[in-house]
Amino acid sequence: MQTIILECDTIRLVPLSLSDTDFIKSLQVNCGGNGCLERSEACKATAAEKFVQSALQSQDDFGVSRWKVETQDGEFLGWAGFTPLSETSEISLGYCLPSTHGKMSNVPRRLCKALTDWFFRETYFSHLVSVVRVDNRAMRQVVLDAGFTHRESKVIDGIQADLFQMLSPSMQTYLMSA
Repeated sequence: MQTIILECDTIRLVPLSLSDTDFIKSLQVNCGGNGCLERSEACKATAAEKFVQSALQSQDDFGVSRWKVETQDGEFLGWAGFTPLSETSEISLGYCLPSTHGKMSNVPRRLCKALTDWFFRETYFSHLVSVVRVDNRAMRQVVLDAGFTHRESKVIDGIQADLFQMLSPSMQTYLMSA
């Protein structure tokens, strides 16, 4: 039986495995589109195996990872989850769902909210960040709707990006009482 990390309506997140490398490679075609929150190494076909191995290592090291997004029937939709952001030493939310169209078009919004809720319920981190390319208006709106706020603009991984941040509920409460 496969481990389900998170269920969100008609989709679920499950751990990646090395057998998913070809699925990750297939994302390179649409990686620059609005379905991808960030530009990642997975956009490069030659790096797909490294991407999967990194996700597996992140799960072991931090208890969070990038996971495979699939339908209830097991159809691959993309990846979503968390990764350490080397530029700031924080945990970053990211996903790539290039096949979200039609009735699946609201998946990024629902998934972003479900992931942030899961993150603060299941981890001890005080905040979560999200890196969004400056030209990705659709994903900017998704993270803003989820409750992130703009923190700064900077070059991350060679790309001009905006860094958004969300504080944990306990950190928000603490700051409000101070």
